[in-house]
Amino acid sequence: MKLKFLLLFLLISSSLLAQKGTVSGTLTDKDMNNEPLPFANVQIKGTTIGTTTDENGKYTLNVEPGNHVVQLSFLGYETIEVPVTIKENQTVTVNRALTAGGGMMLQDVVVQTTVSREKESALLLEQKGAIEIKQSIGASEMSRKGVSNVEQGVQKISGVSKVADRGIFVRGLDDRYNYLQINGLNFIPSDPNLKTIPLSFIPSDIVRNIDVYKTFNSSLYQDFAGASLGVWTKDISSKSYTKISITAGYNSNTTFKSFKTSNEGASDFFGYTGNNRNLPTVFGENQTTSYAASPSESKDMFNSSWSPENNNAPLSVGTSITNSDSFLLDNDRRIGYIFNMNFSNNYLAQSGVRRNLNSEGTAFKDFQENIFKYTTQKSALAGINYKKTDKYNLFFNAIYLQNSENTIDELQGENTDFITIDRPFFLRDTKYTENSSFGLQHYGTLYFKDKKQVLDYGIAATKGKNNMPDRKILITEGVGQNADYVTFNGVDPFRFFSVLDNTNVNGKVEYQFNIGEQIENKYKNVFKVGYNGDMTLFDFFNRTVRVNGASSLTDTTIDTENPQPFFDTNFDDGNLFYRSIADPTSNVEIVQFINAGFVNYTRNWEKLTLDVGVRVEYMFRETKYRNETNSVNDPFLKKDYTPLDVNPVLNLKYGLNEKTNLRFTASRTSSKPRLREILPFRYQDGDGNFTIGNADLKNTVNYNVDLKYETFPNQSSLVSATVFGKYIEDPISRLLQGTSTGFLTKYDNFDSAYIFGLELEAAIGLNTFFKESSLADKTTIGINTILMKSNEEASKERFPQLTSTSRSLQGASDFIINADIAYELAKNEKIESKISFIFNTFSDRIYAVGTDGAADITQKPIHQLDFTWRNTFNERYQLNLSIRNLLDQNITATQDPTRPIAFPDRFSNISQELNQGINVGLEFSYTF
Repeated sequence: MKLKFLLLFLLISSSLLAQKGTVSGTLTDKDMNNEPLPFANVQIKGTTIGTTTDENGKYTLNVEPGNHVVQLSFLGYETIEVPVTIKENQTVTVNRALTAGGGMMLQDVVVQTTVSREKESALLLEQKGAIEIKQSIGASEMSRKGVSNVEQGVQKISGVSKVADRGIFVRGLDDRYNYLQINGLNFIPSDPNLKTIPLSFIPSDIVRNIDVYKTFNSSLYQDFAGASLGVWTKDISSKSYTKISITAGYNSNTTFKSFKTSNEGASDFFGYTGNNRNLPTVFGENQTTSYAASPSESKDMFNSSWSPENNNAPLSVGTSITNSDSFLLDNDRRIGYIFNMNFSNNYLAQSGVRRNLNSEGTAFKDFQENIFKYTTQKSALAGINYKKTDKYNLFFNAIYLQNSENTIDELQGENTDFITIDRPFFLRDTKYTENSSFGLQHYGTLYFKDKKQVLDYGIAATKGKNNMPDRKILITEGVGQNADYVTFNGVDPFRFFSVLDNTNVNGKVEYQFNIGEQIENKYKNVFKVGYNGDMTLFDFFNRTVRVNGASSLTDTTIDTENPQPFFDTNFDDGNLFYRSIADPTSNVEIVQFINAGFVNYTRNWEKLTLDVGVRVEYMFRETKYRNETNSVNDPFLKKDYTPLDVNPVLNLKYGLNEKTNLRFTASRTSSKPRLREILPFRYQDGDGNFTIGNADLKNTVNYNVDLKYETFPNQSSLVSATVFGKYIEDPISRLLQGTSTGFLTKYDNFDSAYIFGLELEAAIGLNTFFKESSLADKTTIGINTILMKSNEEASKERFPQLTSTSRSLQGASDFIINADIAYELAKNEKIESKISFIFNTFSDRIYAVGTDGAADITQKPIHQLDFTWRNTFNERYQLNLSIRNLLDQNITATQDPTRPIAFPDRFSNISQELNQGINVGLEFSYTF
């Protein structure tokens, strides 16, 4: 009887299966050059039969015989309905290209922008298909991880970390070894201390995704060894939407507690200094000789005060507004726009210690440090997109980035190498800095001969300014109401002014020839030829104005909390006056031109892709300056530097199967120094330490090799391992050299360096391992780590002051770990709620090279744990909570002795330590 039932069951099952037919096909994105459209919906109308396309845009459905309507849809795109007739055991192919537009609801359009252009799975698909080795983070992932700016975003990528105020490090290589473009065009920084725009200046609200190229291709500028960063601004929506958000932030060290600031005008809150910090004309750029103002003239010469303001720090706040729309024109043309404005501020109070240690562990500068920092960030993006499918896609952008930093840095303690006094040394450094950049961009793509020939081009102009007006250095003996004003032996308080203006014009043109039949949506043969041009002008001016004391100054009692009355009284009495000296280093002019051409050939087989290219790049840089030993009337010295680099690159990609790639790349690149590192002028800290650039610095030459294995278990998962190596000729290092007053920071080329390491990365859902678990269905994990070994060599003959001529590369850690875990609390028509924990850490790394017997200064690990809770209600409202630095980690640097400790009972190897506090942020946004 059992056998009969079994046979009957098999017969019925086989007859049912035999009756079904199949609908299959490929969906593409018409607005994106007919690229595969992953995760689109395919539904048999009126039934529950449906699926989504895979990462290659493909789908398959088993359907009962008969007449049906296949619905093809994607949020924000027109829905297509295709009638089909299905017969038994027959396969019907339905291929379609979807385009943006149609009658989608407004909230769907907003979601579409996130899904199709910014979603993690879409970027993984792009990474899988790319020839070069790159990693990306999109707006969706940045939102989930509570990322508010690009700097926080790239820190989530493997091998990337941040070193205090020294910018982003990639694979142990700091900011000078990285390069940045916005929308494929150069956007120069206004801050001379950084090679790239400070990434914290770019809010995530204007960013679609960030690409991190860790390997070279011939269309990229050669100026990197760590990474070339590509920031892409938001896509224009296919229909109108507006998003408004407000944020509030709390810091455990700062908020509602005593806070010092220099408030010189009504616009300081918004980060615009106004006229109250202007340099008087008698000390201006046209004044080449020394000038001593009379005491009465000195009293009314400056509008800003030596006295700080004391208030309680309020909550940090921010606001953002975005509006986007597009319009369908005749002849299949579309025009759209996007507009965004952002403002945010932040209050931060830090306390700790700062020391200069010698080889015996003795601190000859030993300070308690208190820092009060008020910062603002502003940005604006205005973009227009005009396109005609299969013909052209044109973009016009205006980008404005501005930040201000209003800092009071107070040091109190011993300063025995700088000045001999009976009571503790006190220094207050009051500094206000504005950085602004405004850029115009036009770029586009033109298609010819059914897209077998493609022309990409772009041109951009940027105007930047770094302005440090009226930095004030006050030095006293003792602290409080009965301190003594110090002015002797050149240790005069001073005001410092500097302005760096920069102008950049750059452009690109690239022509691509596609030849032969297509294999997996790629042409067999692809040729590219292109040109890049870049011109940058730097104009730097600085002026130091000292407060000199007359012999009649006998009462030096000063209140450090309110020093302005002391100055007013002694100007009235004729005891103090302002004076500048003729400074031959007050002006520096730098002109730099880059011309580059490249050719590239790509050959696609079924599983193998070969990509070879060469880039020839010529740079001309002329530096006009005077040394400190020159006269202000001497002609400018000229330093020309004209390297010509021929940089080949080889990329190989082999598809082991549909989900797995093996990649190999080898290349040569060349990196330029930061502007500060070549500026030949003396920047003083006020406590006896100072920094000076080196106009003789050479570019580094980098030889790079990478071997990567990557597999994509599903459309939203990745597991990869990369082995890499780099050999660097003439690496640039930061040196601290002892002087009679403190440390001189300078820069030079060492002989060589190497790095080799292993990168591991995994981004995967737990349901990959636990198929039947509802908990696993809602949980995703991500982890990336890098294990490295590096070494840097210097010649003892050239650098006799070095304590050691061999060490790990400056800034390189033996390991870096970034990890996160996300859990979906709820997801339905009314609410989406997800929490994430994000963890970052690194091992010890060298901050500065030790000299004169002192050891290297080492930055200690920061184990940072962050939490985010993202909530969306009715697809229009968002309420997000973020908590950063949950473990309340300090920034710490150490310097160990190299000889027996002179005073073991007083010894500490801490060179600097500052607390950061825990940051809590709340964001509310509304989209309509």
